[in-house]
Amino acid sequence: MCTKGSDLGHESSTLCPCQVSTLEQAEEGYSINEQKDKLKKYCDIKDWTVVKIYSDPGFSGSNINRPSMQQLIEDADTGLYDAVLVYKLDRLSRSQKDTLYLIEDVFQKNNIHFISLTENFDTSTPFGKAMIGILSVFAQLEREQIKERMMLGKVGRAKAGKITAWSNIPFGYIKHKDTYEIDPLRADIVRDIYKRYLEGKSITRIFQELNEEGHIGKNVNWSYRTVRQILGNATYTGVVNFKGKTYPATFSGIISKEDYDEVQRQLKIRQLEVEKKYYSRPFQSKYMLSGLLKCGYCHSTLVINKSHRKNKAPRWRYNCPSNEGKRHSRTYARYPHGCSFKYIYRDEVERMVIEEIKKLSLDPESIKAKPAKKKANVNVEAIKKELAAIKRKQDKLVDLYLLSDNLNLEELNKRSQELKNQQKALEAKLEPVENETENIIQFKKILEKATDIDSLTYEQQKTLVNQLIKSIDVTNDDLTINWNF
Repeated sequence: MCTKGSDLGHESSTLCPCQVSTLEQAEEGYSINEQKDKLKKYCDIKDWTVVKIYSDPGFSGSNINRPSMQQLIEDADTGLYDAVLVYKLDRLSRSQKDTLYLIEDVFQKNNIHFISLTENFDTSTPFGKAMIGILSVFAQLEREQIKERMMLGKVGRAKAGKITAWSNIPFGYIKHKDTYEIDPLRADIVRDIYKRYLEGKSITRIFQELNEEGHIGKNVNWSYRTVRQILGNATYTGVVNFKGKTYPATFSGIISKEDYDEVQRQLKIRQLEVEKKYYSRPFQSKYMLSGLLKCGYCHSTLVINKSHRKNKAPRWRYNCPSNEGKRHSRTYARYPHGCSFKYIYRDEVERMVIEEIKKLSLDPESIKAKPAKKKANVNVEAIKKELAAIKRKQDKLVDLYLLSDNLNLEELNKRSQELKNQQKALEAKLEPVENETENIIQFKKILEKATDIDSLTYEQQKTLVNQLIKSIDVTNDDLTINWNF
């Protein structure tokens, strides 16, 4: 609230609860409305006229990057008010640095008085000026102590086998007080997922079968991500995970530790097999580019032949089978008189391909352009920021759960579910992009070997080329490499 006046007895006053999160209400018992009432009554007693109220419900007071706080700073520069009144010092900010910045660089710079109702001081008095610095130190100390208590509380709960987060309940469990209870129906699906994987089925096949059979996950269809998360979640063995450590839980496991460990082993083995399959092929051929070169006109796979030259050593060159008069060629029926491709010498095309690989190895960041074009409508950074914001909100709910014994759990669960639904929707948008990103990461690992490709043996070069390249389209004037990403 703000007013305009010329002296302290009739100054403008900004009523500034600033922010009260649900967690803070649980700690202190005062809502925003209650704080406003107390501040209004104080203004009435002082005969101050309220100009404006600044309030940031739901925002933490740990910093000043809050909408209303930024507006408060802007209004100070315009001379909208002469004084700022808050219920308590940490309503302004819990950071000593931010508090001193606001008082010295914003309020005092614009001849604005700052008054805190609870601490009963204002900056128009020498005592108030001295107390501001002192109380700011203690506000910062209090914040650090709260964080330390919450961390110790979480560690203690984990060591006692109690859950440390209730907002992300693993599929197959139901939350009950400080622990989980097994959901029989969903637990059977979890066991079935592990069973199918240990039988040799792929993650892709498993989620496809679950969807075909009508099994519903957390109110959404199954995907690669959801099945992979279940297969990698140690919670199903009856343990609590916290800060990279596991503790025996008070709830029962759904999967035996033996099955879980075997699944982790299989996940690693299959990942290696996928990489080998994706980037490698059996190198039966004698030459580096055999099977990779395609005619840029008729799309036939080029074949290698020896060219005989009078009084000179023969040279190997790639020709299009359509020009060889080979009736067994797949394209002979379409090109009975041959296509436009002439030939290209083996040593020349190998040199050209090696040069292209070297160029790419010197500029690996250029690989990003390809998936970006495919998914131009997906703003990855924006989605990640939204997911980070949701994670922070979920953490606040967890803190509230840990610090208070008198809360409306139904309302908290409702809010938690809303956040989880938002999270799933964003992750669904991100999943195709992440899959492409993973392919690029694997490709770049292979590409790192190409930085010294000239020093490799011919066989090593051949292996590397087959790992990096899917196919090469060749015309009489140019070649186009189709990379393995």
